[in-house]
Amino acid sequence: MKNLLLGFSLGANIVLGYLVLEDRYDLDDIADRVDNLSDVAEGKAQQIKGALSGDTIDKIKGDLQSGKGNLKNKAQDVKDDIDSDLDNE
Repeated sequence: MKNLLLGFSLGANIVLGYLVLEDRYDLDDIADRVDNLSDVAEGKAQQIKGALSGDTIDKIKGDLQSGKGNLKNKAQDVKDDIDSDLDNE
């Protein structure tokens, strides 16, 4: 009986460890999305600054920064789609 309980305990710990690691990847994904969103927001702010001051360079830099965040979001979407497809196989 003692060995049976130890076996169940070991199995439960393995499952728990898997779930913890799986959640870590979800947290990393959320952190990446927030980072991408901050790039977009910084770019938009720089675009507005450039538009208000008439500084074309600031507006272009803002466009590039915002585009960088959007591109990183699209890359993250593709990665998520690939991960989803691999999980479904």
